Amino acid sequence: MKKLLFLTFLFLSSQSFALDLAKYPIELTSQEGYSVVIAPTKDQKQALVKVTGINHDIDGITFLMDLKPRGSNKAYKFTYDGTERSLISIDKGYRCCSYTLYIPDTREGIYLAKKEGANPAIVEDLKAQYQQHINKGTQAELALFNRQKHLKYQQSKIDTANDSVTNQCGLSIKTTIQWDSIDDTLLQTYAVGSFCAQVADEMVNMCKKDIKFKKDIAHFNTINCQFSDKLKLRQNDDVLTFKTSPKAPNQSQFIEAYLLNL
Repeated sequence: MKKLLFLTFLFLSSQSFALDLAKYPIELTSQEGYSVVIAPTKDQKQALVKVTGINHDIDGITFLMDLKPRGSNKAYKFTYDGTERSLISIDKGYRCCSYTLYIPDTREGIYLAKKEGANPAIVEDLKAQYQQHINKGTQAELALFNRQKHLKYQQSKIDTANDSVTNQCGLSIKTTIQWDSIDDTLLQTYAVGSFCAQVADEMVNMCKKDIKFKKDIAHFNTINCQFSDKLKLRQNDDVLTFKTSPKAPNQSQFIEAYLLNL
């Protein structure tokens, strides 16, 4: 499937050389020292876009982006890490436009100021750079879902919960999950690590309320987390099996009630 997406991206990207680009680019800068260059098409539907200075995977890479709606505004959008992202938002106010940069994997927008007197030679430079990156397959690789990156991040959420149980309850109870059972769609859609960490988090909360509670859970050494269509929590000797269902409501209350009745 990934190979098919990769080849599809390459095919679509190869059509860019027929683009009718406007003569003048748009040059933008931020107080943080970030630079953005946009070479829009004459029909204003697409653009070649490059961001530099952001210390990110997309830094210095030229992308072909579509101008699409973003709320009440519009934004230049592209596919990164398996998901369509808004990179540059355009707000057409009283005096035309204000621009905001949204770096992937960050939350805050960064205001961009427009430079006057853009150099038309930049357009040809962007086209040349874009073709170089296409030939290397750079944009296609960045468009694919980065499973290993997401696994590492979600595992860190579980590790943090494990450490919290040790620090607050004085016990070594490890939450585990078989990552092979979690497909890419599930990993893209839900905060898997946070869902699985719920039992450990509730143990920590209960130890904070009453340190004597740790005696009730001292015989456990493992919380085995699974994703299911029903919310369940069962014990088998020293193992708690937690089946979490992302759409199930009131999960923390369910877990608390179960632990109180051990």
